[in-house]
Amino acid sequence: MTESSFVEQSKVRLKEGGVAFKKGDMAGPMFVVLSGKVRLYMADKPSGEWCEELVKGDFFGESSLLESLPRETTAVAMEDTELISISRGTFMRMIRQNPEISVKMMQRLTQRNRTLAARLEMGEAGAYAYEAPEKAPRPKQEARFVSIASGHKYPVEPRGALIGRFDPATGIYPDIDLTADDAYLSVSRRHARIFFEHDRYFVVEENSVANGTFLHGKRLTPGDAHEIYNGDRISFGAVVLVFNGQT
Repeated sequence: MTESSFVEQSKVRLKEGGVAFKKGDMAGPMFVVLSGKVRLYMADKPSGEWCEELVKGDFFGESSLLESLPRETTAVAMEDTELISISRGTFMRMIRQNPEISVKMMQRLTQRNRTLAARLEMGEAGAYAYEAPEKAPRPKQEARFVSIASGHKYPVEPRGALIGRFDPATGIYPDIDLTADDAYLSVSRRHARIFFEHDRYFVVEENSVANGTFLHGKRLTPGDAHEIYNGDRISFGAVVLVFNGQT
C-alpha cells in the first residue's frame, strides 16, 4: 500500500464537537492530526478542565498502543477536523520500516513532559479551565510570505499555519510547504507556526528545529512567540521569505 492510499484509507473526519474517544473507553488506535484542532479533556465529557490542544502534525492516544488500559482523557474536535487512525499493528510495522518515527515520538513526549513540568513549577495544576472556542478575527487583507529566491507566494490563513516540509513518515503536508524553495533540505518537517491574534501576526519556532528561524538576523527561541510586521524578512533554515501581512 502506498503512503497516500494508507493515509486516505485511515482518515477519520470529525465535525466540530465530534469525539474521537472518551475517558474510560478501552484502548484503541492512536491518532495524528491532519487538519483542524483537538482538545483533550480530563473528564469523560467535553467540559471542565483540559490538558492539551493538538493541531496539525500532533498525535494523541499513543499510550493505548503501549498498554491495553482504558483511555485517560476525552478527545474532542474543536473545529472540523481530519485525523489519521493508526492501529497497534500498523504502528509496529511503521517503526520497523522507519525507526525515525519512534525518535520523533520520543521527542514530542519529552516536549510535553517539559511543558507540564514548567506549569507545575509555576504552581499550576497542569490543566486549563474550559472556555468556549473563539473564532480568530479575519484580517482585512490576506497575509502571505514571498520567497526572495523564487518569488513564490505562500498564503497565510488567519486560523494559523504550520511551516515546514512534507513528512513521508506520516503523509502530512504542512500548511506552508517550503519544499520547492528548499534545495538544501534546511527546513524541518515541523519548523514553525504562524498565527493571527488581536489583529497581529506572530511566529513561533517548533522544538527540535536543526537550522533555526531568524528574524532580523537573530535566531528565535523555540516556543517563544515573536510578532512579525509587514516587510519583515524571516529565514526558515536557508529559505528567506518576506512577510506581507498589512491589514
